[in-house]
Amino acid sequence: MKENRYSRQILLPEIGPEGQKKLGKARAVVIGCGALGTHALSFLVRAGVGQVVVIDRDIIDISNLQRQALFTEADVGRPKAKVAEERLRHVNSDIEIWGVVADVNYTNVQKFVRGAAVVLDATDNMDTRFLVNDACVKNRIPWVYAGAVGVTGMVMAIVPGGPCMRCVFPQLPQPGELPTCDTVGIINTLPSAVASIETTEAFKIILGKEPSNGLFVLDLWQGELQRIKVKRNPECETCGKRDFEFLQARKRKLVVSMCGRNAVQIVPTKELKGDLKDLKDTLSRQGEASIVDGVLKFKKRGVELTVFPDGRTIISGTTDLAKAKTIFSQYVGD
Repeated sequence: MKENRYSRQILLPEIGPEGQKKLGKARAVVIGCGALGTHALSFLVRAGVGQVVVIDRDIIDISNLQRQALFTEADVGRPKAKVAEERLRHVNSDIEIWGVVADVNYTNVQKFVRGAAVVLDATDNMDTRFLVNDACVKNRIPWVYAGAVGVTGMVMAIVPGGPCMRCVFPQLPQPGELPTCDTVGIINTLPSAVASIETTEAFKIILGKEPSNGLFVLDLWQGELQRIKVKRNPECETCGKRDFEFLQARKRKLVVSMCGRNAVQIVPTKELKGDLKDLKDTLSRQGEASIVDGVLKFKKRGVELTVFPDGRTIISGTTDLAKAKTIFSQYVGD
């Protein structure tokens, strides 16, 4: 039955029976479960990659359904990673799939990428990408950078010894410097196209073949795809000087506006007092509070919070960081 499931790709000389065995033994880690992530995950799972892990910090919003392929209206309000895990288990029961609801940061990123044959970037911000670049370069783990916004996308495979992301982007962009889905929007056909290129590069890495050299730049609206050659920079802070500053928390952001969402995430500097049940009991006196899928939901006159077990909180309905911090202090704590 397994052979029949993968028969069409086993026929490919690029993969064949031996290549399929390699896919079946590999562990792929996808960081992010939005537009890029849902498509990349579907490709990995359907191709028979033996272990697939997805890490995502967010919950499903109605605005996600325009482009995030694994979700439905019934999933709104649930953690993306858990819904993806459930859905993908019905797609391929022969492989292992784990959905992890967590914020990828300097304290846990190396744990998440450890043991991966390849890491796929499906994030929505450059801060996390610089962090993943540090972790993968330091631990000699191949990864594939990908981004999609508006009608354009970019993909670059990064392998040990080759140029890394900071050879292309030496400095972390300033807020507002790069376009985002919030500022310019996104056509819903773009993520699948970018994820197709990204996942194909990941397959090459798993199969022990050389990935494409350079940075793919796709303009979907104009129908243009170009590949720009990238050389390793001996003075690169990450792969040249091996200064992994993002793993040392020097660039950590505790309060961030979430791309594509009218929401702000706050990562507390202190652990949550008690557990979610204690917080639920407290908040129930002030509004509607419930625990669903292991996260606490709270609503009260225009205030909507999602609180995770570690205290990380998403405040919906605003992109004002100061306002979000005030709401967080009022309902969750300092």
